[in-house]
Amino acid sequence: RKVLSQVWADKRPVTSAEMFKIDALSEFGAAVDACLFVLELGHHATIRECLVYDSLESAAPIQVIGFDGHGLISNLLGYERTKELGGNDPKYVWRSGIKHDCSKIMELRGDGSSTLTNGLDEAVCIERELRLPFLKSSDIGNGRTTPRGEMVITQKFVGQDTSYIESKFPIAWRYLSSHRELLDRRKSSIYLKNPQFSIFGVGGYTFSPWKVAISGFYKKLTFVVVGPSGDRPVVFDDTVYFLSCSSEEEARFIHELLSSSVAQDFYSSIIHWDEKRPITVGLLKRLSLRKVAEKLGMVAMYEKFDGSLAFAKAA
Repeated sequence: RKVLSQVWADKRPVTSAEMFKIDALSEFGAAVDACLFVLELGHHATIRECLVYDSLESAAPIQVIGFDGHGLISNLLGYERTKELGGNDPKYVWRSGIKHDCSKIMELRGDGSSTLTNGLDEAVCIERELRLPFLKSSDIGNGRTTPRGEMVITQKFVGQDTSYIESKFPIAWRYLSSHRELLDRRKSSIYLKNPQFSIFGVGGYTFSPWKVAISGFYKKLTFVVVGPSGDRPVVFDDTVYFLSCSSEEEARFIHELLSSSVAQDFYSSIIHWDEKRPITVGLLKRLSLRKVAEKLGMVAMYEKFDGSLAFAKAA
């Protein structure tokens, strides 16, 4: 599929593409996916479909993979029925949850009303202003909306200078400093040129009171409405994707659009469910909620909300 995506994106002259599935377990004793992939390049107009067969002996394809200029289509026939819903939405932008790469220090167990515990089984008591209730991908994937603990939030926007913590929140500063070695060992290069104790995937949208979220790991199109926990917004780990909303009414409406049969059919036609992370921000962005609202005769309700939190970069 990556080869197909690349040659189509590069507008290479594909004249034929076929994929024949192989039962690797029975043929080779290997519990992996396998196929025979046949790709023919020529000198003429490119075709943008690949026939997928269930086996080497199959006479008729069970699936047709396509390309729409933005990415692969898993079910070209289904996509043709719903492709008018595609396009960037003018008001709502999908975001990922917070990336910190140090769960032992940044994620705390407990409900915030008593002593919290970090991943090293240390009791932690830091200023409330630097913690928010959080949910993980497994929570969203299973429809759970009760926070499992609290996450340390060191910034309100990416790149914010974190030195303010030392003077305003000295207890949190001592806690983070005492675990500086672990935080400094975070592998991703994005931390190298940013302030100490940095996090990513944070902005004004992070602090919206209501959100509509979905897990990137679970192989189902289940969207979940998540409201505030008490007086505080709930945040997610970076394998959760969400839309920000200002009110419960707005969140319920967006959830209704995403759960509609037309939206579900559109997404189902472009998702490859055998991927490790089948749902991504890029994939979710390919649907226009406005077009879904128009299709369902609900555009007046769509226009009622301004979607301003979607583009907020800083609190």
